[in-house]
Amino acid sequence: MTDRNIHHTMKVLAKRYARANRLPHHQALDLIANKLGFSHWKAAQTAAKGGWQPSSEQLAEIKAFAREAVPAFQEPPSDGPVTFMFAGDQLPEEGKIGSHTYWIQVSLGDVHMHGEGWHIQLGEAPSAKPFVEVTDRRVKSNPIHDPEFVKDALKIARAKAKDVQAHISADWDRRSTMPDAEGRARHPLFGDEAKQWFCLHCGERCTSLAITSNMWHCPNCGASPKDIFCTPFWLGDDASQDDNSSKDVKVSGRKKVESDAAQDSNREIEIVDTTPTLVLNEKKIELLIRLALLDDAANPGERMGALWAEIGVDEDNDAYVVLDEDLWPEGKAPVQALKVAQLLGIELDLAITTFTAPFHWPGLAHHTESTVAYVSALLAEYKKYSEQ
Repeated sequence: MTDRNIHHTMKVLAKRYARANRLPHHQALDLIANKLGFSHWKAAQTAAKGGWQPSSEQLAEIKAFAREAVPAFQEPPSDGPVTFMFAGDQLPEEGKIGSHTYWIQVSLGDVHMHGEGWHIQLGEAPSAKPFVEVTDRRVKSNPIHDPEFVKDALKIARAKAKDVQAHISADWDRRSTMPDAEGRARHPLFGDEAKQWFCLHCGERCTSLAITSNMWHCPNCGASPKDIFCTPFWLGDDASQDDNSSKDVKVSGRKKVESDAAQDSNREIEIVDTTPTLVLNEKKIELLIRLALLDDAANPGERMGALWAEIGVDEDNDAYVVLDEDLWPEGKAPVQALKVAQLLGIELDLAITTFTAPFHWPGLAHHTESTVAYVSALLAEYKKYSEQ
């Protein structure tokens, strides 16, 4: 590799490192120089002008340093440019925490980590709080109930999330990862530049430092970058950036974002049980009873009766059904509906009354085999009266 390529490689590595970690470029250059044994980048440049060149071991150390910040770093050809590749969704990687096997993968920017009976999801924003859930309560000795296990799992998930953030940041424009001297940042999707930003989702306003530190996710509600704009246009044509209707976000700055991750091990993590559970309520019971009535229906008229029926559910989940005598035969028992009520362990009361049928001549619907045939007969009858 030529002297020029060596110098170019180190500058590109520093640039990528700065983007990935959302640092000023000069700080990244100084870090590279420190790895080479110099106090700062200018000292390394001065030495290079005098004929100094890094050894192969030093170059390998710098590349390893960059690889740690941006894990998708690919070794360049001997005389070629430095290239970086960024993957989207990833195949699950298997690992172990003690005796418990886990799988971890990235999907749509979120980190998913799961094992037998548990799952952890961590969003791509640095401020994202972990979602920890029990997915199967039948699993005995589920490790997710052990605080130390959760602490270790979150440490692994956070490391993977940091990799994702590095991938995204390294591929963004420099002004999208670090505001300039005047506090302006460039939106990574829309290209707008501003000192302050507004969230369409919650209406909060934040500084460029706060939004870039949180990967362009709203520090207040976590909304994605597509909901972040430089002006609150939804407030109307006369809305200004100083409008009191948009409040300053209370969560701002890099220190706050980083502390969210650091405090995972200290704060109590809420564990949600998402094991499939049947919870009966008024809407669900009504839906199941109406489905059963449709099973009982033998023709379009009775199907309309099932759809038109009044179904109520009381506080004890017992139900009643009121059927229209013009749409449901008075002597016909809704056998399937009664069986469903029995399976659900509820009582079902039946009543027949007279509603206002949706169409004239409701008897037509009881003498056809299909809805198409019924509609044809219905239209024919209406046509007779319209021509008179």
